[in-house]
Amino acid sequence: MQKLFEKIENTNVDALFVSKIQNVRYITHFTGEEGFAIIIPPKIYLLVDSRFTEQAHLEVKESVEVVEWSDLKEAISSILTKNKVHFLAIEEGSLKFSTYKLLSQLGFLVLVGTFDLIEEIRMIKEDWELEKIRTACDISTKAFLETLKFLKEGISELEISAELEYRFKKFGGEKPSFDTIVASGERGALPHGVASKKHINAHEPIVFDFGVFFEGFASDTTRVVSIGEVSQEVRDVYKVLMEAQRIGREVAKEGILASNVDKTVRDFLSEKGFGSYFTHGLGHGVGLEIHELPYVNARSKYTLLRNMVITIEPGLYFPNKYGLRLEDTVIVKEDSIENLIDLPHEIIVV
Repeated sequence: MQKLFEKIENTNVDALFVSKIQNVRYITHFTGEEGFAIIIPPKIYLLVDSRFTEQAHLEVKESVEVVEWSDLKEAISSILTKNKVHFLAIEEGSLKFSTYKLLSQLGFLVLVGTFDLIEEIRMIKEDWELEKIRTACDISTKAFLETLKFLKEGISELEISAELEYRFKKFGGEKPSFDTIVASGERGALPHGVASKKHINAHEPIVFDFGVFFEGFASDTTRVVSIGEVSQEVRDVYKVLMEAQRIGREVAKEGILASNVDKTVRDFLSEKGFGSYFTHGLGHGVGLEIHELPYVNARSKYTLLRNMVITIEPGLYFPNKYGLRLEDTVIVKEDSIENLIDLPHEIIVV
């Protein structure tokens, strides 16, 4: 917390109002779906309504004071006036307008917009966080491998995604970390082609993009599967994609700009004639959110640092034909990465 306290003080404010629930969880350990936190260094307050009071007392760190509210405006005003807060930082990217209006009605406050104060601290994981992400990856991998036993011609994308999501919970996960993507044939050209009623055919590439939360932390994996062999064209394109992803894994390490990792992979695909078919960033951070800092794309300002967790996921998309993507969740190390996904990179043929 000391890093966060210093960041708040360097922002020249008296306190930070935390509205993003993942950030509330990070600083208090409260796992409920609704709550706010107020940080007035070195004090931390957690504000919840009566539905979550008992849960909050069971979960939060000893240094956190739980405040039950029936009138949110009154509870916030009481805490801020007691601590003589005048300048209050808010999370501009996540604060609901209704809550902003409520804070604006407190005439003694000056609101100061901030971005990513907590998210930038969350980028570098502690050992206990890494273990939870490892477990999430292990659960999703085990669930995926068992689900492949049910993959057959004629099954719908929705049916096979349901088999996968059932196994997430069967093996100890909480819930999918995002809407499971099962995109077969021409639907694979949709980068976020969530499972549909489409029935899966033999010999077409099937993009499986899936993840699970374990104790609040996410995993993220993409593999291409087929029922029987795909065409030679698809195999040839996939070899290029697989090499691009390998290059990304090889380049990523501590001290490298995230944007340079993206550029290296993008340049390779352009040299092979596929640059225009790679239409999104190379990756993103993974943790309490499925997409979080640092983003691994051309606009990223971040340098990769040890114990960041990122994805490396180049994709190639050919409208009305097919799409291919290959993704691993990895931990940044000093001279390399640790790959958390124990699956083959080749197309998985069943």
